[in-house]
Amino acid sequence: MALCSLDPETGVLVVIDKQPLPGATGRCRGVPMAANAGKTRIYAAWRGDAFRLFSFALDRDARRLTCLGDASLPASMCYATLSSCGQRVLSSSNTGSVIAVSPIDKDGRAGDPIMTQEAFKAHCFFDAPNGLAYATSLRGDFVQSYAFDMARCDLKPLARREFPAEAGPRHIVFAADGTRAYLLSEFAGTLTSLDVDVETGALSVQGRVELLPGADKAWAAELRLSPRHDVLYASERSTSQIFAYRLGAQGVMQLIGAVPAPDCPTAFDLCATDRHLIALGEKSSEAWVYRIDRDGLPGRVFRTEIGAVPSWVLAL
Repeated sequence: MALCSLDPETGVLVVIDKQPLPGATGRCRGVPMAANAGKTRIYAAWRGDAFRLFSFALDRDARRLTCLGDASLPASMCYATLSSCGQRVLSSSNTGSVIAVSPIDKDGRAGDPIMTQEAFKAHCFFDAPNGLAYATSLRGDFVQSYAFDMARCDLKPLARREFPAEAGPRHIVFAADGTRAYLLSEFAGTLTSLDVDVETGALSVQGRVELLPGADKAWAAELRLSPRHDVLYASERSTSQIFAYRLGAQGVMQLIGAVPAPDCPTAFDLCATDRHLIALGEKSSEAWVYRIDRDGLPGRVFRTEIGAVPSWVLAL
C-alpha cells in the first residue's frame, strides 16, 4: 500500500510511504480500500491465497501508515466501504456471490465478519442515504435493495430492479437526499439515472446514456459523483477514457467531455475540494492527476509511477 502526497497547487503526486500487507500471500487483481470519515483508518481487502481484511492507521503528521491487524473475509471481495455509522466495513464478492459486514472496534481495527449473506454476483454493497442498503448483481443484471438494521446486522430483501440482459450493473451512487441514484453498467457501457422511492427502495429509470454510442461492447469500471453532486464521472477501460456528465433536473445527464486516461483505468477518485481527480492505470503502473476545470472536465496535469497493477485509490 502506497501513501502519497498531492500538491494542491501543482497537482504533483509523490509517494512518501509504502507498507506491505503483513502475511498476504499469492497474487490478486485489485485490492479494494475504504477509509473512515476522519481519514485516520484505512481498510484493505486482500484477495490472494487467504482472504483478509487489513486495518491501517494513518498518521498525517508523521505521514506514515501503521498496520493494526487483519481479519478474515468469506471470499475474494471486489468492493469495500464503511457503513454510514462508521462502525462497520461492508464488502461484496462477485466471484463468491456473497456480501459481508465486519465490525470495527474502538481502536479502529476491523474484525471477522459478524454477518455474511448470499448475494448473487454482488459487485458493490453499501447503505444509502435513504436508510436502506443496496447491492448490484454484475452477472444477474439487477440491483437489490434491503431493509438494514445496522445494530443487529439484520438484512431483509425489499425491491429488486431488473436491467437488460448482460448489461452488468457494477457501481451505483446516490444523491445526498437519497431520492436519485446513478448506475454504471460494465458490459453495456451505460449510465442510468434512477428515481428512488425512499420508503420501499424501489428504483425507476429516468434516463440512460451510452459512454460509447454505437460500440459493440464496453468495459466500464469506476463511477464517482462530484462533492457538489452536479457532475458524474465514469471510466471506460477498452478505450482508456474518463467521461464527465453534467447532471440536470429529472435525471438528465449531459456529456461535458471525455479525456484520455492511463491504460485500463479501473479506479479513480476525486479530492474533497473538487479540484483534482486521480486515476490509476491497471495496465500502465501509473497514476495520473487531473485538474478539474470550471465546467467539470478533467485536464491532465501530472503523472507518476506507482508500481505494478495499481488497482484502487483513495483521495484523503
